[in-house]
Amino acid sequence: MAVLFPDPSSGGIPLILKMKKVSSILPGMATVVGLGLLTISATAQNETPAPGAPAAPGAAPEAAAPAAPAIAETDVVLTVDGTKITVADVRELFTGRYGRQFEQMPPEQRAMIEPQIQQMVMNELIQKTLLSNAANKEGMKASEEEIETSMKEIAASIPEGSSLEEFAASAGVSLDRVRKQIAEDTKIRKLYEKVTAEVTEPAEAEVKKYFDEHPEEFEQKASVDAAHILISTQGITEPAQLAAKEKAAKELREEIAAKKGENFAEMAGVHSDCPSKAQGGDLGEFEKGQMVPEFETAAFAQEVGAVGQTVKTQFGYHIIKVNAKKEAKTLEYAEVQKDLTARLFQEGKSAKMGSYVEGLRESAKIEQPTAPVGSAPAAPAAPEGNKAKPAADAGVL
Repeated sequence: MAVLFPDPSSGGIPLILKMKKVSSILPGMATVVGLGLLTISATAQNETPAPGAPAAPGAAPEAAAPAAPAIAETDVVLTVDGTKITVADVRELFTGRYGRQFEQMPPEQRAMIEPQIQQMVMNELIQKTLLSNAANKEGMKASEEEIETSMKEIAASIPEGSSLEEFAASAGVSLDRVRKQIAEDTKIRKLYEKVTAEVTEPAEAEVKKYFDEHPEEFEQKASVDAAHILISTQGITEPAQLAAKEKAAKELREEIAAKKGENFAEMAGVHSDCPSKAQGGDLGEFEKGQMVPEFETAAFAQEVGAVGQTVKTQFGYHIIKVNAKKEAKTLEYAEVQKDLTARLFQEGKSAKMGSYVEGLRESAKIEQPTAPVGSAPAAPAAPEGNKAKPAADAGVL
């Protein structure tokens, strides 16, 4: 999940800030919840004549051109080896992946990036369908015990004061839908484990060689791990209302500081106007240049564990709590050996799985039911850098 903090100096292009995930699923797969409003364009079958155009002498009055058919949730967008991908599937994935960010963007930015987002959504749905079908062919199944274990893990990661039922309901889905998605992801995880079973951990010499050849990767930049509560002033211009917002933010900050920030996550869940409230205000770790200047300056100057004074930005008033800090430094091999070994091991597995997925894609029969007769439907091309490998991001509820 992510929250958008547009930096004015970036020309209005939003900076997407990573937030800590509620649940981690197999790399390349995602637990997607929520029903979205992704626009699927429909082309009118005929054009309406220009108003006032004279009819030919003796000609019968022209009937109005039929309107474009309404798009239903059950309409099929593509079939992948006979498995249907519907409008509902596209909207669901769109909302789970991009919905909140998309809603916060200005209309001109939405128009600019929507085609690319639709492309990415379709590619991910095709990939997941291919893997789901392959898992079924391999006889992969999810037991009730496995599903319940995952449900408990997700429930345990939800901020205090919220239940899994409430969290799912806020995303517009039922627990039954969540269970079905977990079952699907579990089957695909098992397929992943089978496909990558022969990949072994890199030898120590290989890990050291990589470290020596990529020194730039081990320059640790200064970073802050923080949470915040936003009292939004967006759309407010009346001085009295702005003053009331400032007063509310300062009073809330004093209440939290009195308890030394121990109730920060709880208060964020209740009072914050930022989507990060679902994670108790947690923004995760960020480096300089990823936040608007006022927020960044305050966060980097603040002591770990302290609840800072309210900070005013273009979004409103922020109450910040810094959870941890990292100073800029060059990491030693001993510090990164374990993590680097695990990373190279995972990259080997990802490469193996990527080749497997590409093989599935090349042999798949992908059809577009609504394509004009005689056209040759094809799967959307994978975005550069994502082709032939699973996406790295795991999903969140």
